[in-house]
Amino acid sequence: MDFTVNGTRTTITITKVVEKIEDGEVILGKQTVREATGCPSSEDGDSSVWYDYAAEALDQGAQHKLQGGTTTVISDTTEIRTSWDSDLDVDYC
Repeated sequence: MDFTVNGTRTTITITKVVEKIEDGEVILGKQTVREATGCPSSEDGDSSVWYDYAAEALDQGAQHKLQGGTTTVISDTTEIRTSWDSDLDVDYC
């Protein structure tokens, strides 16, 4: 059957890429880490505490740049979602 449609359609395309990174360098500013984690601006004692904060910031989705290393794509998928707005009108041809 064929139909005539009038209306507003929204299409969202989601591409998911899973990658394995080896020996890559992450460029992540201290301010970005602080904004993502809420950690203090300075920490007494062991400076390696920033490694944990950086890992948490990356887990939180903080903006960063990845350079160098080896990147291997493990999988990639694409999902398409379509929805019609309330102004949809469908008639039989």
